[in-house]
Amino acid sequence: MPHFSSSRFLHGAMTTVRIGHLSTGYHTALCAIALKAPEHAGLDPVWRLFGTGPPIIKALEEGELDIGYVGLPPSVIGIARGAAIKCVAGGHMDGTVLIARAGYQDSAEAGSIGAALEQFVGKKIGSPSKGSIHDVILRAFLARHGLENKAHVENFPWTDLVGQAMEDGIIDAAVGTPSLQASLELVSGINVKPLVPPDRLWPDNPSYGIIATERFMEEEPDALLEFLKIHESLTGLIKSRPEVAATATARLVGMAPPEFFEYSYKISPRYCASLPDRYIASTMQFVETLRVLGYIRREVAHEEIFDKSFIDLIHQEPDHYDDPKGYISGDYPWFSG
Repeated sequence: MPHFSSSRFLHGAMTTVRIGHLSTGYHTALCAIALKAPEHAGLDPVWRLFGTGPPIIKALEEGELDIGYVGLPPSVIGIARGAAIKCVAGGHMDGTVLIARAGYQDSAEAGSIGAALEQFVGKKIGSPSKGSIHDVILRAFLARHGLENKAHVENFPWTDLVGQAMEDGIIDAAVGTPSLQASLELVSGINVKPLVPPDRLWPDNPSYGIIATERFMEEEPDALLEFLKIHESLTGLIKSRPEVAATATARLVGMAPPEFFEYSYKISPRYCASLPDRYIASTMQFVETLRVLGYIRREVAHEEIFDKSFIDLIHQEPDHYDDPKGYISGDYPWFSG
């Protein structure tokens, strides 16, 4: 158990925290930047934007970051090769959408997920970079239905490029975040169709969590705890006052209206910072899938992946992933007014 002391925060000292994040609209990162949330907790954040999750893991591994917003499959891949990192909090479940242009049948119309995927034999399905959670889910389903060599997965180094490829007609379908679907529908004006509901693709899939280096956990436990308090509060903000979160994020990004972010939140509304058993169990299902697909060469135990000691100090209630209003913790200015 880390030793915690709040003295640095009581005396106003600022701790620098290097944070890797994505452009994903439903992560708490953009809200945190827009609301200067870490500064409110006595932290001095250095934010760094990445295109997909695997490069964040590499930066954590190489000592360039302290914390990252990352899906669990790329985190497991990093841990399997020796990265000294841990998942210290959750964030969201069921954050992968599988969409296609209008005209294709969804899984209900086709009769099954496999039948829906068979529509793309000889065609391209776009995905963020190889090893991302979206890539792993897609390849697992293609392999499960014997389609791994029949439908081509086109990986892109930046998640935003997946949407552009769909807009340009380069790909016929895509996997990605809820923001991908929202962008195509609300910004690009493309009529897309979810092929499978997010909660049916891979139940309770750990779409992202807060990943910290073991060095930062050992040397700056107070700073990490304060960061997680803010993160938990912002998951509650997204659920309980989505208009506040969306307005702040839209003001920061400047390229989409608040309605875009509110729609992203609604596509897959399962937000919380805790690490319940089902989040961990779903991650462990990924471990076996990653081994079978050749992403990792050894089994990885859940103790290697998770450290719940931090989040359990501040989130002692049952998880709020399925609570429509979420959980509000702390006396923060974004809940006032």
